[in-house]
Amino acid sequence: DGELAVHPRVAYLALNYVDRFLSKGQLPFERKPWAPRLLAISCLSIAAKMQRVDAISMDYIQRDEEFMFDAVTIQRMERVVLGALEWRARSVTPLAFLGFFLSACFPPPRHLALLDAVKERAVDLLLRAQPEVKMAEFSPSVVAASALLAAAGEIAVAHLPAFQAAVAACPFLRECGEVMAAVCGVVGVSLGPAASAETPVTVLGHGHYRSASSESDRTVGSAANVADAKKRCMGPPSQSQWG
Repeated sequence: DGELAVHPRVAYLALNYVDRFLSKGQLPFERKPWAPRLLAISCLSIAAKMQRVDAISMDYIQRDEEFMFDAVTIQRMERVVLGALEWRARSVTPLAFLGFFLSACFPPPRHLALLDAVKERAVDLLLRAQPEVKMAEFSPSVVAASALLAAAGEIAVAHLPAFQAAVAACPFLRECGEVMAAVCGVVGVSLGPAASAETPVTVLGHGHYRSASSESDRTVGSAANVADAKKRCMGPPSQSQWG
């Protein structure tokens, strides 16, 4: 089918790196037409290493292209990216909260097949919503809760009241859910009456903020539209090349 199967955690984290790098304004699209593609490949490689998944073949990733970046070029670009990110590669993403929320909101006896379906749908919604800039206004825990709420509303309707009660008091959850519903084209799920007691979700939700003081607890929407290059780049990139 021409598509590369990449673990959702790797794909989400790679887009996070791309966005953070581009926010530094260090990539000259017009002067270096090959740079966006090299950036995407390098960020994917870094993300795979951070998530400790099986090594991704850079040759396989580039198999359908007219030219390929060599390993040295990719490794040097990885260092450029990490330098721009001040080596802060351990970003927290909404995907890290899915398992916890599912355990908290769907107590035993659990239907594993149903939970897997809810989680899979939530992951799909998270990946589809990530390019939306407005999603960056919400903490990863709130984004994860919104995705699971929407997924449960589609797949696990019988369990929805319990989930709604668990997350109803989570700050900014309603606003995040509205953004996700608009971006992904799903039907918004009513949260119902606000819960008075603290829940695991509300405790995490209290850490929500809208400042850029800590990138590690935010999810960053994709701002890149990576273009394909049509010429070979063999020269390894360095910080001076962007000038």
